[in-house]
Amino acid sequence: MNKAKQLFAGLILIASGLGTAQADYTLNLIKGVTKVSNDVYDLHMLILWICVFIGIGVFSTMFYSIYHHRKSKGHKAVQFHEHTTVEIIWTIIPTLILVGMAIPATKTMMELDDVQDSDMSIKVTGHQWKWEYDYLDKGIHFFSSLDEASNKARQIGSGIDPRSVPHYLLNVDNPLVVPVKTKIRFVFTSADVIHSWWVPDLGWKKDANPGFINEAWTSVDKPGTYRGQCTELCGKDHGFMPIVVVAMEQSDYDAWAKKTIEESKKGPDLSEQGHDELVSKGAAVYAKNCVTCHGAEGKGVPGAFPAITASPVVTGDIIAQTKLVLNGKGAMPAFGKMLKADELAQVITYTRNSLGNKTGDEIQPKAIQDLLPQTSGAAAPVAKAAPQEKIDANVVLSKEELIAKGKAVYASNCASCHQAEGQGMPPTFPALTGSAVVKGDINAQVDLMLHGKGMMPGFGAMLSATDFAAVVTYTRNGLGNSVNDAIQPSKIQALQAAMPAAKDDDE
Repeated sequence: MNKAKQLFAGLILIASGLGTAQADYTLNLIKGVTKVSNDVYDLHMLILWICVFIGIGVFSTMFYSIYHHRKSKGHKAVQFHEHTTVEIIWTIIPTLILVGMAIPATKTMMELDDVQDSDMSIKVTGHQWKWEYDYLDKGIHFFSSLDEASNKARQIGSGIDPRSVPHYLLNVDNPLVVPVKTKIRFVFTSADVIHSWWVPDLGWKKDANPGFINEAWTSVDKPGTYRGQCTELCGKDHGFMPIVVVAMEQSDYDAWAKKTIEESKKGPDLSEQGHDELVSKGAAVYAKNCVTCHGAEGKGVPGAFPAITASPVVTGDIIAQTKLVLNGKGAMPAFGKMLKADELAQVITYTRNSLGNKTGDEIQPKAIQDLLPQTSGAAAPVAKAAPQEKIDANVVLSKEELIAKGKAVYASNCASCHQAEGQGMPPTFPALTGSAVVKGDINAQVDLMLHGKGMMPGFGAMLSATDFAAVVTYTRNGLGNSVNDAIQPSKIQALQAAMPAAKDDDE
C-alpha cells in the first residue's frame, strides 16, 4: 500500500513538472555530474513534454468528438473520402515535429561520440566478474572487484545482514580514480563475454564486447564518488561486478597517481612465508577470486566448474597446477595477470591443504615469480618503469634468443591492445600482422615505440633495453611477419640514454 502511495505521489510530481521524484527508487532520469549527462536529461525532458502535449491534444480532440457528436444527441456519421488540405496538414505538422525533435537529439548524439581532443585515455576490459583498467598515458594498471564486505555478505548462509554493509554490492576494492574537469576518453573491450559499463551520473553506458572496441568520453564537473554496475547479463555473477568512479581535484589526482606508481615499483613480497601463513592468507585470496566458481567448500558446480576437493590437478604436481592458474584454460582466466606472486603462492598452497585436500606441500612467492613473465601484471595498481641495466656492447644476442624473450614481453605489454596473434582491434588498435610499420624500416618502428603516438604509450621509459630489443625483434619475425632482421639491446640503450629526462609528476 505504501509503495502504491509513493508511486502515485511520484507520478503527480512528475506530471506537475517538478522534475525528478524519488521515494525508495528513482522515477525519472538523474541529471548527473557531467555536461553530457545534463544534456541527455534536458533532451529526455524536452521529448517527454512534446509527447505529453501531443497526447493531450490528440486525446482531448478524440474525447471531445466522441462526447459531443454521440448518437444520443442525434448526430449521424458523415461518409467522406479524401481531403487534400487535411492530408497535407497531417503530413507536414508531424514532419515538422519530428525534425524539431531530431535536431537536439542529433546534437546530443554527436556530442556523446566526440572523443577527439581528450586529455587522457583509459582502457576498460570486462572480465567474469571484475573490471580491468589501463591508464594508457600513465602506465597505471589494476583490476577492480567487489569489495570484501559485500562479497562476504552475499554468500548463502553468511548470516550477515546486507543492510549493515555500506554500499552493499556497489563498492569495490580498487576504484577508478579520475581528475575533475578533464576530458577522459574510454575504450571498452572484453576478455570473455559481453559486459556493459554503466555509471548513471556520467550520463551514458557502453557495451564491452570481446574482439571489438567501443569508445566514450566524460568530464566530471565536481569531486565525488559515483557508483554503477554491469548492465549486460554476463553470467552467474553478473550482479556482483560494480563500478566505482572517484573524481578528484587535479592536485589530489596527481598525488594518487604518483603514490600508485611508487607503490607498484616495490613489486610483490617475495620473502619466504611459513606453511601456515600461506594457507591462512590463501583463504582470503580464494574467497575473493575463486569461490564464485568453485564454491566456498571447493565442491564446484558439476558440469560447469570443477571441484577443488580431491581434484587430480590440485592434488597432483604443484608446478602443473601453478601453470594452469597462471595461464588459465577455457572459462578459467589467467590469474598470472591478475594476482601478485605472493597472493598466487598463498591461494595455491591453500587449495592443496584445505577444502578437503591434504597434500602437505607448498609453493613460495619466489618460485611463482620465476614462472611469471618478467613484466607481468598484478591485482593491485601497477605501473611499469624501465629497470636500470648495464649492457655490454660486445655481447650480441642471437635473433632466436631475442624472439623467444620478446614473445613473453609482447604478451605482458602489447597483447591487450594488438591481440595475442597480432590481429589488433581495428580501427582503434592496428594489426601488427602485415603492418607497414613493422615490415618497414626497423629504426622508424623503434622510434615510434620509444616515444609513443596517440593512445600508444612511449615504451622507451617503460621497458628495459633488452626487453625493448626483444619485443621489436619478435614483432618483425613473429605474428605472421618474416622480415628476418633484429636489433640489439646495446643500440636500444643508447637511444634510451639520448631521450630527454621525464619530468616528475609534481613539477
